[in-house]
Amino acid sequence: MKFFNKLFRNKNTSTEANKYMNNGDLEDWNNKFVLKNIEVKNIFIKALNLYNTEFCQCAYPRFQQIVGIDCRDFGESFKCFDTDLLIDIVKPSFYSEKSTLTDECTNEKWICKKCGSTYEYGWSDFSIAVDRKKLKLVKLNIIPQGKMTIKPIPIFIGLYGYSYPARTEINSVTLTEFEEYMTER
Repeated sequence: MKFFNKLFRNKNTSTEANKYMNNGDLEDWNNKFVLKNIEVKNIFIKALNLYNTEFCQCAYPRFQQIVGIDCRDFGESFKCFDTDLLIDIVKPSFYSEKSTLTDECTNEKWICKKCGSTYEYGWSDFSIAVDRKKLKLVKLNIIPQGKMTIKPIPIFIGLYGYSYPARTEINSVTLTEFEEYMTER
């Protein structure tokens, strides 16, 4: 009987069942994820307002760094929720045209409405569960103004995927640290 319980992973005999979240835990995790997205969205809006007081987001290396996180640069397969959110927020600040690139499922050339800097937008899916966006700077038409970037790249919401970069490349920070980084304090 023990053999069949192990084979069919009977709840009464398997410790594997304890490794999975119950509905309450899953709901708590989802609520925390939604809250993190709201908090980071507010930070991004604050940072973009700061960036656009004199120049535009393109002048700030930290903006370029976060929108440009691309798992292919690390030889891994993940998405960065912080990157996806920032790209979604700034999209209205750009004109988009057809790109000559064909390396992604979706390729677009994005041009800043304020300074004319050019980026390549890309979207790809690696599976039904993992996709990612990137916005890579191609031509900067404004003199950089903001503070320089740091490594490891600080993120708050997090990564999701099959394989991840080393913590020396990208690392989770507190909400306060992330806000200070993005608002140039």
